[in-house]
Amino acid sequence: MKITLTTLLLFAVFLLGCADTPISPIKNDNNHSYQMIKLPKKSGMSVETIFSKTKTIDGDEGGEIIMYESYVANDGHTVRIYAKLKVEEDSFDGEVAITLTADDEFAAVSFSPAMVFNEPAELTLWFEGIDLEELNLTTGDYDFVFIDDNGNIEIIGYNTLHVDESQGTVWVLKAELQHFSRYAFVN
Repeated sequence: MKITLTTLLLFAVFLLGCADTPISPIKNDNNHSYQMIKLPKKSGMSVETIFSKTKTIDGDEGGEIIMYESYVANDGHTVRIYAKLKVEEDSFDGEVAITLTADDEFAAVSFSPAMVFNEPAELTLWFEGIDLEELNLTTGDYDFVFIDDNGNIEIIGYNTLHVDESQGTVWVLKAELQHFSRYAFVN
């Protein structure tokens, strides 16, 4: 009887371990493992599948791109996304059509075209409606990072990072972007 119970328990643990997880592990150069925070899946009632905003900014004058979007998750609650990119004056030469895109799977955003700034751009990013308590994270240590095309990460500077697990909210204020790529909340 003990062998049967133990076998069933191990099988159940194996099945649970293979289930979809709301986080995705990534590693940086010092082999520290981070997990990207997964967004709730959109319900069939959500019309938009990808949220993005494009604005032409003159690098000599600077400018802002603001995005506020929301969608209904499978369980019926609303997920809200707010992003504000502030480009400082003299950040680059000429005019560039900059696109800000909210990731549809993780609490992340990406920018195009690829470019490097003379003065760092500032990003304020906020996600609300994420079930952080369901993530079963090993620590409560969160950060905001740059992720390159190969999945390598770099922690970037910011003014404030706040996580409210009970409200399902994460936000970063004035993250300093030296260049465009993908940026995400991790644990």
